[in-house]
Amino acid sequence: MTDEYILYGRVIDGTGADPIERGAVVVVGERLAWVGARDALPESWKHQPAAATVVDFGDATIIPGIVDAHCHISYGEPRSEEELAMYGSAEWRAIVATHSAKRVLRAGVTSASDPAAVYRVPIAVRDAVEAGLVEGPRFAVAGPEITTHQGLGDAFPNWIANPPGNASVLVRSKDEILEAVRLQIKDTVDFVKVAGSGDATSYYNPIHGCAFRLDELQLLSDEVHRLGRKCTIHARSAESVTFAAKAGFDWIMHASFMDDEGLELVAEKKIPICPTLPLLVNALDATGAEMSAASRDSLKREIDTSAENIRRAYDAGVPLMAGSEAGFSLTPYGEWHAKEMEILVTHVGLSPLAAINAGTLQAARTLPRWESEIGSLDAGKLADILVVDGDPSKDIRVLQHTESFRMIMKAGKEVDLTTPVPAREQVRFERQHVYFNGRHTFSG
Repeated sequence: MTDEYILYGRVIDGTGADPIERGAVVVVGERLAWVGARDALPESWKHQPAAATVVDFGDATIIPGIVDAHCHISYGEPRSEEELAMYGSAEWRAIVATHSAKRVLRAGVTSASDPAAVYRVPIAVRDAVEAGLVEGPRFAVAGPEITTHQGLGDAFPNWIANPPGNASVLVRSKDEILEAVRLQIKDTVDFVKVAGSGDATSYYNPIHGCAFRLDELQLLSDEVHRLGRKCTIHARSAESVTFAAKAGFDWIMHASFMDDEGLELVAEKKIPICPTLPLLVNALDATGAEMSAASRDSLKREIDTSAENIRRAYDAGVPLMAGSEAGFSLTPYGEWHAKEMEILVTHVGLSPLAAINAGTLQAARTLPRWESEIGSLDAGKLADILVVDGDPSKDIRVLQHTESFRMIMKAGKEVDLTTPVPAREQVRFERQHVYFNGRHTFSG
């Protein structure tokens, strides 16, 4: 028997359109059958067929399930590069990732894009979710990010080889670029991710220039597209954004220090940008964090510069997508998946409806196989639904109040919101080894 639902409440469809204050959503099986004003509900549904589950949510809001455009399901919430790259076996990380996937789904995320892998864990999680073995959002996944010695991911001294558990693969030539691309596509990735720049927090890979030559990025992009996949890039520096746009990358992550040349190219080609600011904002806001004044200034400078550039891009017609960077200790699973939407409002100056559009319909671009099926409440699409108390078109922060979620539905199936998901703490073998975090001074 096909499951049928009639849901009443305020409807925000994810397209950026104004809310329907007295709205209705009809679900038949795994699909949306009808969306619109309650008074316009077809006669066949007004009589509330006996087979349908009818729920009137009153003043609560029905929106599409959140699409997280930047979620690292295999990272396991590390505190450092060492914990990310060295501690925890592939088998352990896979088991932990299945637990993390359930927490992500409970946060209203019905689809997520994972742009860097530890081992092949995200591929396994994606496939297990699709096979019905694991509860979680549907995933699109990349393999380990492809990097050079100047890119994010090659974070250890030169006398230490790139650890096999690192979320990167190091390439040293054009032949190795092609080999890395072909191996990842053989592994059935949905897209390929490149580390086009370093990071503000990296000692070995600071933000300067681009980690690849333009002809190298062009070669990589051409090969990815020739083999029927898409490619994205971690690009904080101005040059990395410009090179990525020239090389035809499908979307860009961060673009913090994009200059006028890069903005003009990105706007001309309508290349979407996923700012992914929650990790930086959380690092700046974290209480008790050990951070020098110089580091805090650097973070604040990047946040402010990024906000200005992202606003310029938005005004130029560049699509924006929201991502959480979930998977680090500062962005634990299940807690910050709607934070970027808030940042787009508070820092970038978008309206809440535009921010919701970035976290739903626009973010769906990062799931190539599912892009046309998800991200908005439109008849015929998959019935991915989040119902939350309050009105996110007036207060975007309500999307982070998971305790007030009334319903989560993925492809027409209700998600269990009552059974607690056990809390998880890092176990000893996942943590970096510190002899003693202090110094004893002789006082005799």
